[in-house]
Amino acid sequence: MISLSRPLKVALGAIFFISVSFSLYYFETIDVIIQKTKPIVTRVDPSTLDVEQIEADFPMGYKNPRAWFVPLPKPNERSLLKILSKEQKALLPNLGAQARLSSRQQKNIESFYGIKRQGTWQDHINSLDDEGLAPLTKWAQQYIYDHQHPKSCKGKKFYVLEEKATWYGLGAAIRVVFRELELAISNDRILVLDPANPPGGNLMSKDCAAHRGKNASLECIIEDITSCASYVTEENSVRELSIAGVPGGNKFVPPLPAAAFLTYMKETGMQLTGAVLRYWWHAQMYGYLFRPNKATLARMVEMRMDKDTHKGIDTNVWVDGEPKPIKKFPFPLPPSTASIHIRHGDKAIEGRLISTRDYIVAAERFILRNPILWRKRAFVTTEDPSAITEIRNTTGVNPVPTSFANQNWTWFYSDIPRFDGSPFQNFRLSQNRTDALIIHITQLWMAIECDTFVGNRNSNWNKLIDSIRCVLMDKCRAPYLDAGYMADWLHYP
Repeated sequence: MISLSRPLKVALGAIFFISVSFSLYYFETIDVIIQKTKPIVTRVDPSTLDVEQIEADFPMGYKNPRAWFVPLPKPNERSLLKILSKEQKALLPNLGAQARLSSRQQKNIESFYGIKRQGTWQDHINSLDDEGLAPLTKWAQQYIYDHQHPKSCKGKKFYVLEEKATWYGLGAAIRVVFRELELAISNDRILVLDPANPPGGNLMSKDCAAHRGKNASLECIIEDITSCASYVTEENSVRELSIAGVPGGNKFVPPLPAAAFLTYMKETGMQLTGAVLRYWWHAQMYGYLFRPNKATLARMVEMRMDKDTHKGIDTNVWVDGEPKPIKKFPFPLPPSTASIHIRHGDKAIEGRLISTRDYIVAAERFILRNPILWRKRAFVTTEDPSAITEIRNTTGVNPVPTSFANQNWTWFYSDIPRFDGSPFQNFRLSQNRTDALIIHITQLWMAIECDTFVGNRNSNWNKLIDSIRCVLMDKCRAPYLDAGYMADWLHYP
């Protein structure tokens, strides 16, 4: 091996350093020349992005250099009115009135609350626009009702359902019941809630037992699941059903509804998947079971019309460091209002929580892409009080707010007791647990007044909103924006 002297080593090192420096300078010079002829590409690290966040549209503060990207001035109403003739000005009031709900929309929402409604829930559903409902809803709801309310209960077989999960909240409790109801229908049995240990009794106060004349149950607040409860005997009923007894082994959808929806989908030219079939059927199940009875609807109307409970703020206008309050809370909520249900609390036990900001981002991205019809206006429901605090202090998250129809958010919410925990912890915030439950049902009904829906289907409450809007109201064609991760809820039972 050749041994180099120290001076020679130093000389060779200096030559190497100079060569590397020259190469770097050379390539950097070449790169500058290339950049003058090629557009600069901004790269975004996907791992730094949240769910559908706004920064994906404007990465790293990117600004479009073109002249048309500069915000345009607002129209000057006073100047415009000076230009118009008297005849032209006379047209404006009628044109402006078109921004309000139509008389038919107003009537539908009033009927949804039971206001001025003549007839049953089925009559209400039949009065809705078919195009705004989930496919075959009117037929499916009548099919389920007729099974549970036959013309004669004599000779019928029954499935008696006991409480199976005392720790469930209302959304999960309803889901448990409809899973058993679809099993009962497939076995040609009528589902009856066990009078001694009925599902949902732990969700409400004991005074509901007096109201029902038996133990407290879900039927304290919803319509009777069946008209045949008094016909149940030990001989004609069972307390357990196995999927093995279901024809075809489909534990989710009974044969006739499955065939009906399959026929419908074939007529549209589309193939039916098992996931879509179950999603449609579960929406029908939610819609059938979650129909507040007359007493519940009457209490809901009282709560909805309470002027002191519901709040609105306009973050476009600030007074003394606070967003301007909206003096008169509207009924119904204005057109183009978005419903945002932020599910936090104990949901972290079984799924990823979505930040309040990501719910807002999902709404803003949609509104930015649909600026003619949609507005930055939302009704927010949540069990998390910090989420309400956050939306009150949020004017927007998009870096180009002037591209919206209105620059900043108008927020609506209800001033009700909230605790960032389980449903039971929220119910305990009120002296009357039944009333606390009805408060939250009213929140859901107010959400259905909206025209866009932002949520996370990993939450049973969000699934309730998604189903009710498609079955008990004709808003199934309204956009539903999921702020969460599809992997968390796809194929969820």
